[in-house]
Amino acid sequence: MEKEKILQEALKLLNSFANEQMCSSSSEPVFSIKSSDSAGNSVLTINHGEINNDYGIFVQPWAPQKDINALIAQIKSISPKTILFADFVNPVMAEKFRRRSISFVDCVGNLFIKDKSLNFFVKGKKPSNLRSKRVRGRAFNTAGLKLIFAIFNQPKLLHATYRDISNEVNIALGSVGPVMDDLYASGYILDDGQRRLVNKNRLFERWVDGYLEKLRPKQILSCYTAEDENWWKNADPAEFEGVWGGETVIAKSTPFMIPETISLYFSSDEKTGDFSKYYGLRKDDEGDICLYKTFWSDQAGGFDAISPMIMYADIVDSINPGNWDVAKTFYGEAVAHLLSD
Repeated sequence: MEKEKILQEALKLLNSFANEQMCSSSSEPVFSIKSSDSAGNSVLTINHGEINNDYGIFVQPWAPQKDINALIAQIKSISPKTILFADFVNPVMAEKFRRRSISFVDCVGNLFIKDKSLNFFVKGKKPSNLRSKRVRGRAFNTAGLKLIFAIFNQPKLLHATYRDISNEVNIALGSVGPVMDDLYASGYILDDGQRRLVNKNRLFERWVDGYLEKLRPKQILSCYTAEDENWWKNADPAEFEGVWGGETVIAKSTPFMIPETISLYFSSDEKTGDFSKYYGLRKDDEGDICLYKTFWSDQAGGFDAISPMIMYADIVDSINPGNWDVAKTFYGEAVAHLLSD
C-alpha cells in the first residue's frame, strides 16, 4: 500500500506537469499505468499525439536514504527505460540521477525524464509530509534504539547499505527502512549529499529515555544479591567477557560514591552464570546486582570497554539525585565527542 500510494501521488504530479508542458487539452492523462507487461511488471505508458512510449517502473520509498550507486545499478538492471518513483528526491540526488541518465518522479513534483520525445527536469521542490505521516515513532522502538546507538558509535553506518546495517546492528532487515525513515522525518538525519546526524543532543536524550524504558529491560538476564557489600571492588568481569555498568565504573574512580545498583553486561547467559558462581552471587529478583545481555557489536563497545551512552543512561537511572550530577559531569566529559558535528 505504501508503494502504491507513492506511485499514484507521483503519477498525478507527473501528469499535471506534462499537461502543462505539452499543452494537452484532453481529459485523458498523458501518462497512465498498464496493469502489466509480458513478465507481469507494471508499465508506465505515454500516449500523446505521435508519442507512444512504454517505461518500466521502479518504486523506492525515500530514495536518498538508499545507497545511490546500488540504487542506480538496480534500476539499470531492469531496463534502460525505467523510471524511479520515490516520495522525495532532494536537489543533490536529483542532479546525480540526471547526470547518470536515471529518470525519476517524486511526490512533490521533482522529476527528470529525457528521451527522443521528452525532456522534463524539475528539482528543488520541497519535501512532502507523506513520510512523516507513515512512520513516526519507529525510531524509538527496540530495533530503532539499537540502530541509533550503533550510528552514534559508528557514524560510518549512515553510508552503509540496509543489509550491512541489519547485519552489524543485529536487527531485521525489514526494520531498518522504517527506522531510517522516522529519523529523516523527525529531523535527526540530514542528507544534502552527505548523510549526517543532526539535532544530536535531542536525539541522545530521547535515546536515553527509550533505552531505560524499552531496551534495557528486555536485555536483563538475572538479578542477584551478595553477602559482602564490597565484593564489586575487587571483581573483574572482563575475565568473563563482561563489563561494569555506569554507576560502578564511576564509583571505582570516585571514593565518595557508592553504587545503588550494580549493573553488568555480558555476552552470553553462560558467562553470566560463570561470573555469578565465581563471586558467590545469590539469585534474587529484588536484588541490586543486575546482569544484562549485551546488544552491541565489538565496534560499538567491546568486552573490555563500554560506550559512554550506556554509562550515562545507567547513572541517570539512579535513585540518588547526587548521582545525576555525576552523570551530567560525565556527560560533558565523555559523551560530548559523540554529539559534536
